[in-house]
Amino acid sequence: MELFTEADHLAEARYRKLLREQPGFAWRRFSDGEELMAYVFFPPGHEAFASIPSVLFFHGGMWVGKSLGDFVPWALHLAQQGIAGIIPMFRTRGAYEVEPLDILEEAREAWAWVYENASLLGLDPARITVAGSDAGGLMALHAALPDQPARWSLFRKKAPLPPGPAAVALFRGVCDLSADSVFKLTDTMTPEQRDSLNPLKRLQKGLPPLFASHGGRDRLLPWRTSERLAELWMKKRNKARFELLDVADHTFYHFNVNAAYFEQLLNSWSSFMVEQGLWEYNEGMDAGLLG
Repeated sequence: MELFTEADHLAEARYRKLLREQPGFAWRRFSDGEELMAYVFFPPGHEAFASIPSVLFFHGGMWVGKSLGDFVPWALHLAQQGIAGIIPMFRTRGAYEVEPLDILEEAREAWAWVYENASLLGLDPARITVAGSDAGGLMALHAALPDQPARWSLFRKKAPLPPGPAAVALFRGVCDLSADSVFKLTDTMTPEQRDSLNPLKRLQKGLPPLFASHGGRDRLLPWRTSERLAELWMKKRNKARFELLDVADHTFYHFNVNAAYFEQLLNSWSSFMVEQGLWEYNEGMDAGLLG
């Protein structure tokens, strides 16, 4: 497990405070009255009749750590560029008696909630990206990938995929369930379940664009699995970009760890999304955070 410093805990506390200052919506309610909230970072002056792109962020922590504030800096920055950032709460094994399959399905349910309520929130349902880090990256992939490869019909045409996210973004995402480094994440799965849910085995033509990134000195999750995912994604004739920060470690995407890495990733991701026609280019994307 990753060891957090005092500065990391202070940053997380600040981010959680900023998170709860944003508009919150109950995206799931349980019979005992408990609610799972989704916090939305809207651009300044956002109107309900707008139709803007958005990103649904699934935080890291390997379903144990309390990392809800991980993507607050990302959501704050994107909001200034006219892109809404959505950070949902979801159940984790550290706080609830839930299995990995339950958590993965909540990723799809959270995505469906955003998609179905897009018009009420002023979002474009055709430009919703799913993103995440470590196990949150696995959740983003689960929301974007079909359960089974498309089958050939009697007329030898592939069945169309159901509506899904417009793009996927991974920041050291878990993408190979056969890797030893993620065994504790899937220890209650059967081998058959682990195999059927492995993103590397669920790829096919017609997937949304993928932006994958990783730190080259990550000792907890090997960067080569992220690279392999991007390679296979493109091999199936889908769009993908892999960004390797060769001297960065497991914490490379955290703003409070290294603002330069944070800006590099933002610039690369933004340019990729503009190339895919999902985000509009604006001068603020070039201005950066560091001046």
